[in-house]
Amino acid sequence: MIVFGLIVFVLILLVAGLAVDFMRYENNRMRVQATADRAVLAAATLREVGDREAIVRDYFQAAGLLDYLDSVEVVDALNASSVTVNANVGVNTLFMRWVGTDQLVTREVSTAREEITNIEIAMVLDISGSMRWTDSIGIPRITRLRSAALEFVDRVINEDTPGTTTISIVPYAGTVNPGQEVFELLGGQAWHDYSHCPDLPRSTFDNTDLPNVQFMPQAPHFMHWAMSWATMDWGWCPNESNSILYHSGDVDELQTYLTEMRLHDGTGTHYGMRWGISLLDPTSRWLTQALADSGTVAQEHADRPADWDDPETMKVIVLMTDGMITNQFRPRRAGSSIFGRDGVYPTEEEQETLNTTHILSLDSDRRERITTRNQNVDDFFRACDMAKDNGVILYTIAFETNTQGQNEMRDCASSPSHYFSAIGMDLDSAFRAIAASIQSLRLTL
Repeated sequence: MIVFGLIVFVLILLVAGLAVDFMRYENNRMRVQATADRAVLAAATLREVGDREAIVRDYFQAAGLLDYLDSVEVVDALNASSVTVNANVGVNTLFMRWVGTDQLVTREVSTAREEITNIEIAMVLDISGSMRWTDSIGIPRITRLRSAALEFVDRVINEDTPGTTTISIVPYAGTVNPGQEVFELLGGQAWHDYSHCPDLPRSTFDNTDLPNVQFMPQAPHFMHWAMSWATMDWGWCPNESNSILYHSGDVDELQTYLTEMRLHDGTGTHYGMRWGISLLDPTSRWLTQALADSGTVAQEHADRPADWDDPETMKVIVLMTDGMITNQFRPRRAGSSIFGRDGVYPTEEEQETLNTTHILSLDSDRRERITTRNQNVDDFFRACDMAKDNGVILYTIAFETNTQGQNEMRDCASSPSHYFSAIGMDLDSAFRAIAASIQSLRLTL
């Protein structure tokens, strides 16, 4: 019994010793793994411009584990960084050596990669006359929009994303002004200089290409609804200072534009969406190059927009409105066609009247409805569907609008979680949430 007891004692001691050795080994392994994980995360960030390998070694030295570090592999690219650590973890055994195992050794590998995806954003913003009205807490809606949009720009373009993010701003009222330079590059023929909005036919909603403006009439210069000089400029078509801003990565340029943005007449959300998706269509790259050659767009962004299926580029539309899509009206000479079509142009006296008089609903002899609200809503959803079919992420915001406007925005968004209904300060929160969502989609560790 004594001999048997001694044998059992030795076995118990050996088993307990094995547990001790494994605990020592596992504790050491976890320390090394945790240190390696922290080190690669710190070293891989693109904000770090120093020696990435030296950062890893500093982490291991501070933890007293430098002897376990085997190698550090660093791969840097323009908008990505990868750091891999190989470590050999070993402990000298106290008890397992009795059965011929002097060491427990394993190889640990930890890798971190930070990649900043290129992002092309089109902000399609409502600058219709109703944006001058105050929100639920007494702040003008346009003031609220400016504040929220300025913060959005700050969040998506920062020192962590040098040269990788561009924003195009597409302000829309009754329609959209691409600007005189682009209007002419697209072949447009102007008959007045107040603004340069091509009158897009419904057929342009069959594709996402830039419209062939050469064969489209220029939208007349007129007002349909009420005017407020404090916040608005005259025109169903926005004037030149409120024309599209193309592919900018300059925070100051974007924020100056948003700060100075003024309101115009009408709500042609479908036109805003149509232009927004055109600026993300890779076939419009020739236009960006032409604008870069003229200095309108920075040369570093001349290759935008990227291909639809470019794995390194994310395309986003952020659409905000405070109202539902309306009918489209145009002024005309009594008993004649719409001004700007079929050779019918206003005389100086008639244009002066258009410059000072609203074409109200009761003036049926001086205005014509060219498309109904239902037709415009159909075209709007066609543009939304084309964007989603091409992989564009669609965020929509209905700001203090009615049920119809909310439904339009909800049905256009990429998913229910991409739609926001905002009241008052909620608009700031909505833009903040969209910026955070874009950042989380962009960054992969």
